[in-house]
Amino acid sequence: MLKQQNSDWQLSWPSITHPLFTNGVDIITVQQWQQQLQQVKAYIATQQGDTVLLYQGDSVLFSLWFMALCQLGKHIVLAPDNQALTLRLAMQHCDWQAPSSYPEPSEANDAIQSTLQLSCAIQLSSATKVSFFTSGSTGQPKLVTKQLSQLLLEVQTLQTQFAANFHPHILFAGTVSYQHIYGLLFRMLWPLCFGYLQYRQQLSYLEQWQDLLQRYQLVFIASPAHLARFDDIATLAPVAKRCLRIFSSGGPLADDIPSRYIQAIQQAPTEVFGSTETGGIAFRQRNIVDAPWQVFSGISISQNDQQALQVASPYLDGTGSFTTSDQVQLISDNTFRLLGRLDRIVKIEEKRLSLPEIEQYCLTSPLVAEVAAVVLQQPKIQLALAVVLTDVGDRVLKQQGKIAINQQLKQHLLQRFERVMLPRKFRYVSALPYNQLGKLPLMQLEALFYHD
Repeated sequence: MLKQQNSDWQLSWPSITHPLFTNGVDIITVQQWQQQLQQVKAYIATQQGDTVLLYQGDSVLFSLWFMALCQLGKHIVLAPDNQALTLRLAMQHCDWQAPSSYPEPSEANDAIQSTLQLSCAIQLSSATKVSFFTSGSTGQPKLVTKQLSQLLLEVQTLQTQFAANFHPHILFAGTVSYQHIYGLLFRMLWPLCFGYLQYRQQLSYLEQWQDLLQRYQLVFIASPAHLARFDDIATLAPVAKRCLRIFSSGGPLADDIPSRYIQAIQQAPTEVFGSTETGGIAFRQRNIVDAPWQVFSGISISQNDQQALQVASPYLDGTGSFTTSDQVQLISDNTFRLLGRLDRIVKIEEKRLSLPEIEQYCLTSPLVAEVAAVVLQQPKIQLALAVVLTDVGDRVLKQQGKIAINQQLKQHLLQRFERVMLPRKFRYVSALPYNQLGKLPLMQLEALFYHD
């Protein structure tokens, strides 16, 4: 259980034999984990500098390094991936990088281990800071720093909000990485702080999810991209009752996805809305088509003259107030509907154009399954569309060619938009370049047009 004690935090479990992690066969208990934790802490004590770069693909290794650094009050910088260039750029902010494996035990550490009396609790320092790299829909990544206390407060909110029907023996598993705030909160800290079992591997396929549901009652932490990709969701129907809840964050689910899951397994995913800067803001479960967003406990909302959502939250620094780039319609003090991104209002030929609006209208064509609009700056400012075609659209492309389908889409858009606002470039792709969190990074989207 997670408890705040004065300014610090305590993390405790029922016994040292309590299970924390599994690969589906082997179990790692509190006792085993604590023994490894002491070894990691001993290594950290030998290093110079308080700002540490952390990337771990394995959940147990990640939890050990993360919690050891939290106990010692270090500043943790989470690399978004382990590409060489990413790590090199991230190291500019850090003193040293946590190794990708367990540290080699020393004789002195072995002696400490032999006399150590392991308890069922650890203390976490509120001096700990955690930094994330985030770019959202923009190009260059930026560093966003949170206090550990802000993250743990949010974990407590998740437990209060969603865990009424959870029991101690359920399994948390997911498709998202711990290196981003959604995966860190939902897939790692929540189960670790409240004693739920975690599945060690990051899932990629529907078959893995199905296999786990044969053996466990499951909380599934996913991204919109994965949930959209799981076509044969009906295969989960025989074990659907074992799936206690499905979470999705990183972007809104396409409108047809919730109904597809309801039809197949009698449950719409629970969508979570927020950002690295704000933490979680609201959630919805679209058991009805137009279900509004419900604000989390402790969050208050308002809007400015542009209808931009303003958030007051305990997960924010300073005054605890933040103005987002999301345009909303307020329904009540704690419910709202998203209208689109204000930072996706652009000017084409001196005319204002909403990129979400042109995407939505494009989707009314029988030729289009998915679409993303982007404004290119080179060689001149122009609108471009990346399009995933329907089966009908794919046949038109194969039979009539790209020029013909370009013209058909332009004619469709002319019913709503002036000619000067039409796209000048089209790319037809099998899938949009979503990242692990279901976002469309601007650089990857632009690359579809600059790389011929």
